[in-house]
Amino acid sequence: MSSHPLEPLVSVEIVRVTPEKVHGQQDVVATEVPVTIVAGSVEIATVMATPEALDDLARGFLVTSGLLAPEDIGAVCVDTGLWRVEVETARPVDAALLVRRTYSSGCGKGVVFASALEADLAALPVTWQVDASTVFALVHAFRRHSELHQATGGVHSVALARGSEVLVTCDDVGRHNALDKAVGQALRRSLPVAQTMALTTGRIAAEIVHKCRRAEIPMVVSLGATTHQAVLTARRLGVTLVAFARQGRFSIFAGPERVAGVSQVLAP
Repeated sequence: MSSHPLEPLVSVEIVRVTPEKVHGQQDVVATEVPVTIVAGSVEIATVMATPEALDDLARGFLVTSGLLAPEDIGAVCVDTGLWRVEVETARPVDAALLVRRTYSSGCGKGVVFASALEADLAALPVTWQVDASTVFALVHAFRRHSELHQATGGVHSVALARGSEVLVTCDDVGRHNALDKAVGQALRRSLPVAQTMALTTGRIAAEIVHKCRRAEIPMVVSLGATTHQAVLTARRLGVTLVAFARQGRFSIFAGPERVAGVSQVLAP
């Protein structure tokens, strides 16, 4: 196993302690590096990220933060010597959008600009439905997707799926980064993001819902929990929010109309 910091996995020496014995051995941990995203000539943010797919991270971050539209993004250059990603843009980023930053809750903190959280966005329309059985099948496949997660237990994974097909899968030490990488990859490959659902191993907080809405992803499914603010935000923005998708069940906290055959009885 490589110990080079450019690899997503690094081998380290550890001391394993059990009730029976104490012994030295090798183990692997996820790598994280400080990555600075620059759009045009403007330094946008520095985030801690797994050192792979950094071009996709930058694309996704700029779009889900509400700083640029997909068509504004040009060539992307990654400098792994400086851990710097420079993005050519068709128009400059509005400096007023960068004034206030919100640091998200939880480990692997993400950066969200307050302007994105406060923007008056319209609710996404309901244009398709998915069967509950399809959600179960996607969650089952998703849980087995990430070799990096299985090896370390220290990263989050995000997948974008359309119908019963998984189109994109990404990992990162931060759940926000993993979503941005998935969106960025989809944009690079010209995939129909607006027709997908996002699956995530991470908790769904309000800023995750905002990122999905900015990318026009109408449904997000988590293996874990959600928060009250995320539920309120999802209901306001027309995003279907599903949490606790595991062990053959899931809970719909917002937007049940996108799941076929589900009762519409859900408190506003």
